[in-house]
Amino acid sequence: MGTVADGFITWLDGFAGGLQPDPDMWVDDWADQYMVIPKKTGAAEPGPYRGERTPYARDVMRCLSPSHPARTVVVVGASQMLKTQCGLNFVGASIHQAPSNILVLLPTLGITKRVSARLSATIAAVPELRERVAEPRSRDARNTVDTKEFDGGTLYVATAGSASNLAEIPARYVWGDEIDRWNANVDDEGDPVDLAEARRSTFEYTSKGYYTSSPTIKGLSRIHKLYLAGDQRRYHVPCPHCGHMHVLEWENIRADDARTRAWAICPECGAEIDEGAKTAMLAGGEWRATAQCDGLIASFQISALYMPLGWVSWLSLYRQYDKAKKALDRGDQEPMQVFYNTRLALVWDAAVESIKSSVLQARAEDYRLRTIPAGALVLTAAVDVQANRLELMIMGWGEGLERWVIDHQVLWGAPAEDQVWKDLDEVLRAPLVRGSGVPMTVLATLVDSGGHNTQDVYNFTRARRHRKVLAIKGASRPGRPIIANKPSKIDINHRGRSEKLGAELWMIGTDTAKDWLAHRWQLSAGPGAIHFSSDLPDEFYAQLTAERRMVRYRKGHAISEWIKDNADRNEALDLCVYNLAAAYFLGLHRRQPHDWAAMRAKLDPPTRDLFVMGTAAPPGGAEDAPVQTSASKPKPAASGLFVGQPDPGFGSADWSARL
Repeated sequence: MGTVADGFITWLDGFAGGLQPDPDMWVDDWADQYMVIPKKTGAAEPGPYRGERTPYARDVMRCLSPSHPARTVVVVGASQMLKTQCGLNFVGASIHQAPSNILVLLPTLGITKRVSARLSATIAAVPELRERVAEPRSRDARNTVDTKEFDGGTLYVATAGSASNLAEIPARYVWGDEIDRWNANVDDEGDPVDLAEARRSTFEYTSKGYYTSSPTIKGLSRIHKLYLAGDQRRYHVPCPHCGHMHVLEWENIRADDARTRAWAICPECGAEIDEGAKTAMLAGGEWRATAQCDGLIASFQISALYMPLGWVSWLSLYRQYDKAKKALDRGDQEPMQVFYNTRLALVWDAAVESIKSSVLQARAEDYRLRTIPAGALVLTAAVDVQANRLELMIMGWGEGLERWVIDHQVLWGAPAEDQVWKDLDEVLRAPLVRGSGVPMTVLATLVDSGGHNTQDVYNFTRARRHRKVLAIKGASRPGRPIIANKPSKIDINHRGRSEKLGAELWMIGTDTAKDWLAHRWQLSAGPGAIHFSSDLPDEFYAQLTAERRMVRYRKGHAISEWIKDNADRNEALDLCVYNLAAAYFLGLHRRQPHDWAAMRAKLDPPTRDLFVMGTAAPPGGAEDAPVQTSASKPKPAASGLFVGQPDPGFGSADWSARL
């Protein structure tokens, strides 16, 4: 028999190896047997990995094992507890036992370099990994800072801030660390977690996704949303006195006045638990799911209260809390937010302005939509443009900018087609009749142009500028005026100059407008109050309160902004914002009591018998009044300002000034 080429033997060995099933060793068992924590990384406890020190990490690693049915593992954890070391164990076990492409994503370049260096040090310290990963060489790209090749795959370490990092590599394993610090939208291509998940699509039944982070702000925390999508496991430990299994919670931690000792209180028997009992408690603990899911997402939440002895103590945590509480009492939320996020592993509710939808809905009044209560003297309208509809709100305004929701309806139809715009025009032109018999029409209409039908909005508003139908766009920047003092010219002629009669765009300070609205939600009557018709559906109030003003900290600076959950709809709130901007465009905020009195007199003239001048009203009241015929009904006010017709003496420039 002739000699067989060495390359062919190598190929046969590789082919045979590929037919072998993945080893059935759990990741935690692998870590106990093989993992070494390098001294050069500065770890507090270098040397062979000891799983008994952090028994709460064992179930996390088991869910990351190839034979476990979970496809995604989520850890909401305090800083310096288990997240990174579990990730390193996961990567090491995957390279050793079930090699394939591994993608590790970090929030910034600096963190990427540090984690990559730690991975390199770990590979060098573990013989089973060192012999499989290509040795770094100056002219060999097989093992660099961000790329490490091994038999069966490649380890890629990259930032999550680049779409190319998330799109080019198919990976069976994805580890996303500190995902709450990732950009919300990568290069306008979408959520980075969704982009990272797409890398696993060719490994549907064998892939693993591992996402870790300390949480941030309620409603914004990406890791918290992933946690809620899973089975929401909490680590329960036994009371050393009564054996009751419970979760260590901050409200059950106590400290003496001198801050020399801290202890826990058992929620069952009320006994004091000394921190010295923690080692036995952790060893006897277990994860318990608190929610039902399909089993594909295993999610864990754990605080620094579970740190083993020798790490951060309960007393140290209490002292940190004291400092944060003093800062909070001074109005500085940042230290308390950091304590909640990085120590308690809880989202921070930074809402400054919020109100429950049920509170507003309970104030609904017994008037019908498309009827005008007596206090509403001026009508404005706002239009929100969606992909398959237009949403319209008509608002009635009274003295002191007291307001009533007069109409709210959905006009179905694609904005790229003419019919839905014709329907809108018909609604805006249709007069609404007051109880006095005087018809009113909308004096100003603002149409949002910020979506995908911008040109359609320009086309609609261009031909209706004389009716004060305006194209608008929101600018969510603090300090912007509710509506700009002048518009931007949109249409350009063949000479490159703006057309005076072309389309215009008005900028709206949405943050300023939302602040104005939020400060007045609680008012049920009088200046600034808002009134709701009982005809409005439940969804209207949910949309109205979908956003909260939050305080976030960026580089130590407090930044206030309005946010909402991505899944929540907020069209009703936007329509209130646009109507407020319409009121400011008309100058209603500058009107004095005598101006409103003059409006009221013209819209609601006193009822009297036109054939008997000076006749007093019947003593019996309205029910004894003579029945009016068409000849005896009061005529509408002469001024077009109050019946919704253009005043020929008003130009577009001085409309608001002369209202």
